[in-house]
Amino acid sequence: MEFQYQKFAALLDEADTELLRILATQCKGPSDYSQLSAVLFLLIRASSLLRSALVILEGGRMDAYDAVKRAYWESWALAFEFRLEGSQPKTARWHSDKNKNGIPDVKSIEDYMKSQGISSPRLGSDYGGLSEAAHPTKLAAENSVVVVVGPRSGDILAGQSLAAAREAFEGEQSMTMYRFLWLVIEEREGLIAIGSDLNAMPGAQKFTPEFLAAYPDSK
Repeated sequence: MEFQYQKFAALLDEADTELLRILATQCKGPSDYSQLSAVLFLLIRASSLLRSALVILEGGRMDAYDAVKRAYWESWALAFEFRLEGSQPKTARWHSDKNKNGIPDVKSIEDYMKSQGISSPRLGSDYGGLSEAAHPTKLAAENSVVVVVGPRSGDILAGQSLAAAREAFEGEQSMTMYRFLWLVIEEREGLIAIGSDLNAMPGAQKFTPEFLAAYPDSK
């Protein structure tokens, strides 16, 4: 699917508005330590970080994109884990101790996805790849050399690698957006209800079936 910055920003606008509505109407403000409020807080954070990642990518800052995308992924994955029906004890700890319990249990998410017919979720490998690029590993440092030196030296190969990296990052945005919107609007067995109003999210209603038509294996 074609990726457009403004289109994806508009999808996030819809999601933000709906998530804030649910937070205001279904939760009790800062004193609400429910499982639902934890999910909503994390989805709003994920939306904010994804928007920042897109702005950074649009500006061509691939190093910063890696770091922010990893932060987005962790918030999204933790929101997913907290939507699982058995996660209430961890959400209570997350609320009460604001400096801990912020690491998603990737295995529990993958186990749920497998129970829903997704045989190879690959979330662990996705997380590992983002961590390698966001942490100060040798791989990440080598990437930074290309990012910093390429535009200064006029190196054709570096320039080509930067263009290829940006194209690859842009190419992954449709899947990223689908997964985010899926978590916002999906209601099925094993997940606590959010109750998003799809009529308030016309862009999402249009985007998700178009994505599934293009990538049917993503169901």
